[in-house]
Amino acid sequence: MSLRQRILEEKRRLIYPVVTVLLLNVGLYLAVIYPLSMKVTANEQSAQVARDAANAARREYEAARNTVSGKAAADAELKKFYSEVLPPDVSAAQRVTYLKIQQLAQKSNVTYERASNEVTRDQDSTLGKLSTTVTLSGQYRDIRNFIHQLETAPEFLILETVALSQGAEKTSALAVTVKVSIYYQAGANGN
Repeated sequence: MSLRQRILEEKRRLIYPVVTVLLLNVGLYLAVIYPLSMKVTANEQSAQVARDAANAARREYEAARNTVSGKAAADAELKKFYSEVLPPDVSAAQRVTYLKIQQLAQKSNVTYERASNEVTRDQDSTLGKLSTTVTLSGQYRDIRNFIHQLETAPEFLILETVALSQGAEKTSALAVTVKVSIYYQAGANGN
């Protein structure tokens, strides 16, 4: 009889219960614990997917809320622009334009010669446009200063065109024709 057979014969009472318990453990693991661990893994994966979806939804909500608040801020700024920056009617627009051009011409040492107006309004818009064509004369540096002051003025004046010409004599002053526009709030009757 070999050593192994002898040990099995003598320790049979101990070996059979240990082997039985081991087989029961393997069977219990395969029947209960492994399927439960697979279920837990699947649930963890679906929980992660749900967390990712919740985070994405939270980000979309924040983006939508920021868009709404940004739109509200833009609407408030637009209302402020209409009420505080734009003239309320064409006569106020004329006063702003003429006064500012006169002040800047005097400050820039250029001579104000003449001006003409053109009023336009788009049918679909609540805004009107007053375009003023002004002819001035003076030295080149003074005209440059006038244009710079006009473009940096706090009033919402738009310099559309500049046409510079010189008289027949080289020593005579330069003539400049500028077209300055301003938008205003047009009423229901177009004024």
